[in-house]
Amino acid sequence: MDREAVKQILLDSHWFQDLPDQVIEQMISDAKLKSYTDGQYLYSKGDEADGLYAILQGAVVAEINSKEGKCAVLGILEKGSWLGEISVFDDHPRPSDAVARGNAQLLFIPRDKFQGLLDAQPQLYSHFMNQVCKRYRSALRMLEASLIRSLPERLALRLLDLATGYSEYRVGVAGVTLSVSQEELALLAGTTRQRINQELKIWEKAGWVSLGYGSLTIHDCEALENLLSTS
Repeated sequence: MDREAVKQILLDSHWFQDLPDQVIEQMISDAKLKSYTDGQYLYSKGDEADGLYAILQGAVVAEINSKEGKCAVLGILEKGSWLGEISVFDDHPRPSDAVARGNAQLLFIPRDKFQGLLDAQPQLYSHFMNQVCKRYRSALRMLEASLIRSLPERLALRLLDLATGYSEYRVGVAGVTLSVSQEELALLAGTTRQRINQELKIWEKAGWVSLGYGSLTIHDCEALENLLSTS
């Protein structure tokens, strides 16, 4: 992937689209391209933070695995998403595993390079703290959903959360295709695949979504937003 293609992905990302062009250029210069195969770990829970990652191609699953073999999927991050920032900022070990889903290509920014950029331009701290706060608010919404929301509401919230990783997502804009299986949606929403399939079939008949093999296309984001706002 050439430099201009990498730059465009960063510019389309919510994390970096508002940054000055010279900052983007510096980050690309400081970064390394890394490739991962399906199932390969970027890092494991408890690892020390060595940097942060931008997904250029493919996807990454953030999950926590128990000693008993149980798996909790925290999120599925697609092209344009960033991960690993929490441990970079708070200097604590990684809070979860990060695993490539399919073949993935990522831009890796070493921690010392990123810290050097922030030290040279302290005004950038407010920008990145704002992005971290957005992710924290999203985590609180997911916690609320798991405790008090109905299944349709939890599913709508998860789909919209996944969709916001795409530059083409806007409320009311159709045609956002998510590379996510019904099994993965079941793990995200805390239910069974059968329940997810039943709900998605209802939404498909209503014209809100269409189902593909290992994918789902949202045709009416506004309908999902309204489902949440009227609850």
